[in-house]
Amino acid sequence: MMDNIPQSINPIPAFYCCYLLRSTVRHASLYIGSTPEPSRRLAQHNGDRTGGARKTSSEKLRPWEMVAIVSGFTNRAGALQFEWAWQHTKESRHAEVERCESEQLGTRGSSRTGKEVKRAGKPRTSLPNILENLHILLRSPYFSEWPLEVWFFSADVWQVWSQPKGNLLDNSIKVVTAFSSKEAGDTNRREILGKRIETLDTGYDALIEYVEKSQFLLESEEAIDCGVCKQRLNPRNDMIAICSHSLCRCASHLLCLSAHFLEAAGFIGKLIPKEGTCPACLGKLEWPTLMKEITLRLRGQEEVKRLLGRRRRTEQVGKRKISNHVSSEKGESEASMPSTDAKTMALPIRSHPSVGGSNFGKLGRSVGSAIRTNTDNGSVKAVTPEIEFYRRRKCNAKKNFSGLYSTPRINISDWDNAEIIE
Repeated sequence: MMDNIPQSINPIPAFYCCYLLRSTVRHASLYIGSTPEPSRRLAQHNGDRTGGARKTSSEKLRPWEMVAIVSGFTNRAGALQFEWAWQHTKESRHAEVERCESEQLGTRGSSRTGKEVKRAGKPRTSLPNILENLHILLRSPYFSEWPLEVWFFSADVWQVWSQPKGNLLDNSIKVVTAFSSKEAGDTNRREILGKRIETLDTGYDALIEYVEKSQFLLESEEAIDCGVCKQRLNPRNDMIAICSHSLCRCASHLLCLSAHFLEAAGFIGKLIPKEGTCPACLGKLEWPTLMKEITLRLRGQEEVKRLLGRRRRTEQVGKRKISNHVSSEKGESEASMPSTDAKTMALPIRSHPSVGGSNFGKLGRSVGSAIRTNTDNGSVKAVTPEIEFYRRRKCNAKKNFSGLYSTPRINISDWDNAEIIE
């Protein structure tokens, strides 16, 4: 499969984002950065781990909270480009010229004439201004074509974002809210925000079954035709995209599938689609997910081996736990069952005068017929009065006899051989 792919080229990262930090001590202090691991980066900014940034190192402003992120970047360079444009929207060529002129220019009075003259104003770093700059970048012709998502982890920041800003975002830009309707107190709130960041999926675990299916299809000797152009696929030389739905076996040339998506969406002249439908199962396919799987399959063999090994170990641990649980339940069930072997049956023969001799076989048969399995929980219960009597007398029987298999002894009186004295 594409043996000529250089191994030095890395796959598309599983996760990369730009984030917005806010000081919990002074909400006016904000910071913009980028990272592939938001949870680790937040710990660095708060001093819990080595690293961080100079602007967030002041103890007077800690702890910081991550209130919003922009994810979906396919490489580190793209995230850094967006980070710089977000920090310096005035200088960015992707921002609207009218917006920069109207918002970043101020006025001052002339010392000679007293008239107001325009001058360049200092860029503002307030929360409304930063969110408005984010809105501008996301609807710019350049960044609006990227498969980006905006996540908000704080209700008050979301409220500022929701205020009318004139133009609307493209429908392809996803906005996700990850906060509860009721915000807790400051202490609990910081803890809750931290847990929300930790729950973000920043790895390839969600793709591992997808990669396994693709490898199975392409490494088999079965002939596969392109789902779009119907030509025979060559797994060793062609860039092949596989449907991400688990039950679909559709495979297509990457360029054929891209053209199919763009034509269906009416985006003639563009090169990269955002989503489309599978030619076979008609299920929705996201282009970033397809590209992540392809690059992980072709460029990340070591990462795939590591993920598969970790999953196998997890499955083995789970199987052992289930086996131990079943064994323990079986042992408890057997311990609660009345025993029917000869050792146990010897006790009631001696302890109850009505049971003896030929009646032993009858009792054994009654024990066997009296044991009934409860299909609800797999336990075994005795349901006849004879067995209940046996279970009640079992403890006392142990006290009266020295052993279970001791041979019955007949004590012969010495007076039988005594001489009669007349």
